[in-house]
Amino acid sequence: MGRRGTRVLLALDLDGTIAPIVAKLGRARVPAATLQMLDRLTRTRGVTVALVSARSRRVLGRLVPVPRARLAALYGLEGVVAPAASLRKRWRRGARRIAALMEPIAEAFPGTVLERKSMAVALHDRGVAAGRFPALRRALRRAATAARPLGFEPARGHRVTEFVPRGYDKGRALTMLRRRYAPDVVLYFGDADADEPAFAALRRNDFPVRVGPGRTRARYRVRGPAEVVRFLRSFLSLRSGLDP
Repeated sequence: MGRRGTRVLLALDLDGTIAPIVAKLGRARVPAATLQMLDRLTRTRGVTVALVSARSRRVLGRLVPVPRARLAALYGLEGVVAPAASLRKRWRRGARRIAALMEPIAEAFPGTVLERKSMAVALHDRGVAAGRFPALRRALRRAATAARPLGFEPARGHRVTEFVPRGYDKGRALTMLRRRYAPDVVLYFGDADADEPAFAALRRNDFPVRVGPGRTRARYRVRGPAEVVRFLRSFLSLRSGLDP
């Protein structure tokens, strides 16, 4: 990673990794200093920067307005590793049916927010009272049973359950990015259970980094977004120092 000529894929989740977790979904922001750091990294020789996120391409592009960053949005369903148009059409139809399944759950549990993302459906539960969680989990398990014949599986993030087409997760997205950009080494930073498939997809000489607490397959851990930025700053300094 520190040798001149080594090609590096630096892949990052968004929420909880470079954007601090906030109480309301629409208020998430990536700090300006982090955006500047990412922009400089995208202009660094031998470094490809990719955002691997559950966010849609539209929202991800708005939150990370870094022109040279590669976007693997919506678990890779949108962006640089998106599947064929025929598959995207199929998943959009399925997501509409999943949304219809989820609407009664959202109505039954005050504090939830149902988010439709064209090819996936998310139920955010940040506003749900703690005493209602057991009942909500049971309702979500029933929804998962109904979603599987449609080809969708649940993925759990920070206070959100997302229904995603089977086989599309951050591990697949990261594998497709590796094939596309052919790096010598991959670094991946993520903070939630939905990032675990990405950690599992990495090789022995790669660097999986869990951001924050939680059981993980990652070999490395940092405490939060501030430490991610600290690493990025050091990494940029190291790579810049390699250039003649």
